[in-house]
Amino acid sequence: MAYRLWLLIHRLRQQPINKENRIMQRHRSTTQLFLVFAALLLTAAFVQSGFAQNAQAQAPPKYATFEYMKIEPGKGADYRKLEQEVWAPIHRERVKSRLIRSWSLWGVRYPGGVSREYDMVAVTLFDNFKDLENSYPPEVFSKAHPNMNRDEISAKTTAARKMVRTEVVAIVDSALPGAEDPRSQPGAAPTKYARFDYKKVEFGKAGEYVSTERKYYKPYWQEVVNQGAMRGWAVCGVRFPGGTDKEYGFLTVQLFDKFEQLEGTPATLGAWVKANPNVNAVEIGAKIGAISKTVRTEVLTLIDQVR
Repeated sequence: MAYRLWLLIHRLRQQPINKENRIMQRHRSTTQLFLVFAALLLTAAFVQSGFAQNAQAQAPPKYATFEYMKIEPGKGADYRKLEQEVWAPIHRERVKSRLIRSWSLWGVRYPGGVSREYDMVAVTLFDNFKDLENSYPPEVFSKAHPNMNRDEISAKTTAARKMVRTEVVAIVDSALPGAEDPRSQPGAAPTKYARFDYKKVEFGKAGEYVSTERKYYKPYWQEVVNQGAMRGWAVCGVRFPGGTDKEYGFLTVQLFDKFEQLEGTPATLGAWVKANPNVNAVEIGAKIGAISKTVRTEVLTLIDQVR
């Protein structure tokens, strides 16, 4: 497959450029980008499956939805009660039925202020893309709340918050605690803090960006995780919404057990040298900075979780 993609690119470069050909090249370039990204996702699935087999652990989830919500003025207490008493039991039924892997609710800590676009981010993890189609069947509502109908739940929810937007992301790769690490055990306490970095990658550079993250930054973050300075890291590609004009196409997620870990520790300074000996961190930073930029960074606090 890689050879066919190379051959397609080579032939496109050899064709004379005129008005009609520019249009065709733009269309073909878009198709090429989609094929490259699809191949990367397929590779990620094999990598994740291999890791799970070697570690004798459950394979990492492959997809997630990010739901960005804005609490209505003066409805903060009502919203939190609604999530804990109404929605958390529903999510427990979804997990029990294996419709989802987990659900977590995060409060946006930074940026702050009343003018921020959203206050909460709900992250739902899925094992397969097809599971996104119908993850809220009627029976999860009736089992969780036999004396409450779905319309009543919907009315209470819309009165307390509004949905700003929803995204579907593919989890391209990750660095997590090993199977023997106490933090990876089912009864381990959940992580408390997260940092989201939203990335805008230059058109046609998605493959190079993911390759750089995998080759240099994944080993680095894995070493930081192994040292206990963070809980986990992941790079995700935004599948929907699509288009070349969207604000960002990737995001990286960092998970922490302690707030001070967001600043970094002396141990993390030596992690790069251990993970990438004889590789200049400044040069790699410049390389990835030339094809991507961080358009926004947020710090979030875990509010609730069902897994």
